[in-house]
Amino acid sequence: MTKAELHELVDRLPEGAVDGAAILLEEITDGRIDPEQAWFWTREWQAKEREADDDLAAGRGTIYESDDEFLAVLDERTKPLDADS
Repeated sequence: MTKAELHELVDRLPEGAVDGAAILLEEITDGRIDPEQAWFWTREWQAKEREADDDLAAGRGTIYESDDEFLAVLDERTKPLDADS
């Protein structure tokens, strides 16, 4: 994206979004957020992060002690239904 395209985008922002966009841009330009990682701070991504935190707090999820344990469960769950016959 060019700076001109960015200016165009900023001009199209609703008034309420300007402050949030300014905070994000300031964090990026000050080096506190890697520009390649800015997607993480989008409203949509943060909503999913909160959802994941809620799931974890509610005990919805499985923790595997090793990669091998995870892969064994994944293999078991993805094998064809007729694999045992």
